[in-house]
Amino acid sequence: MSSEFAQLVVDEAIFHLVPQRRKSAPVPAELQLSEAVCQLTDDVRTKIQANFRKVLTSYGREVVEETDVKKSTLPDCVHEYLTKERELVEVSEEIAQLLWDSQKASSPAGLLLVAAASLAGQRALLIVKLEQEGGLRAQDVVVDGRRTFDMRYFADLLMTEHNKVYKAALFSADGITEEGHIEGWAADKQLGGRMAQFWLQAFLGCRQRNDPKLLTQAFHEAAGEWIDQRVSDPEKSLRYLMALLVELRSNTPTLDPTAFARRHLDLRDQDDFLTHLASKNARTTVFDKDVARVATRLNDLKLGFESGIFIVAPVKRVDEDVEIDDHPDGTSTVTVKGKITSTRSHYSARKQDPASAGDQTPEPDSNA
Repeated sequence: MSSEFAQLVVDEAIFHLVPQRRKSAPVPAELQLSEAVCQLTDDVRTKIQANFRKVLTSYGREVVEETDVKKSTLPDCVHEYLTKERELVEVSEEIAQLLWDSQKASSPAGLLLVAAASLAGQRALLIVKLEQEGGLRAQDVVVDGRRTFDMRYFADLLMTEHNKVYKAALFSADGITEEGHIEGWAADKQLGGRMAQFWLQAFLGCRQRNDPKLLTQAFHEAAGEWIDQRVSDPEKSLRYLMALLVELRSNTPTLDPTAFARRHLDLRDQDDFLTHLASKNARTTVFDKDVARVATRLNDLKLGFESGIFIVAPVKRVDEDVEIDDHPDGTSTVTVKGKITSTRSHYSARKQDPASAGDQTPEPDSNA
């Protein structure tokens, strides 16, 4: 199933108005359905394609039809359109009704865009919830021979440069499995990659394909292995490992391995790093981060020497208290600054209770 969103092409589109369900409204809101596709100029088509290529690339997550508990009939609608059993207008009206039925009273009003599209030459269906917003437009005019600007307010703007609230889904014909289930992508720009449950489950009837905990663990292990095996410079190795731990410990909800490489690795190392990730089946594109399976490994940094000596240091103190100097013969000097507060044998047995220690009979000397 292709994920080359740059090859997303919109052919036809239809809009339906989905109002907000307000229980307190004196007159109940009603779904407003269109009866025909809208006219798309080349400029509008180009704008739509550019917007949603970007949204799917940045926020798109692979989704699969939820088959254990069927929560929506949308997968059936998508399947029927992709297999040419139904046409766009008819399918879009049913999809709009499903969105209306699945939304809560707190969900804002908006427009539902359903578009006949193609992805890498395959028949596809694009589904997008848009929110309208207001804005001013300044137009250069001349009044009484003097230049000024005519300001007009528009209350129904869509897809403005700063619009952050819309949700999207894309399904293509090559995402239909042998069992007849659908697979595709879904995005929730409002939540930065994570998805509202009403959108993913109640409306789309899908679930995410990949568990963020497993994706994060795979990235952590593959990145750590690459640093350990492919980076011979101790100082660089420490710098890369610190960057990895800081990235995983940060509060950001997503992780982009390609952006990580670009920010923290030397240019000549970036391609090798990403190739290694791919060879270990770790993601090289954006994924939702969840460190639950690796959390205990992110607090301390362990430096190992050829002699068998190890130094373990808290990550948050490494930059300030640990200094590494490399020597021409391949050895390094590690300087740890601080006051020594304790010494102990790492493998020493737990100390015995003094009260019970005297009751024990000493072992006989085997040399006696």
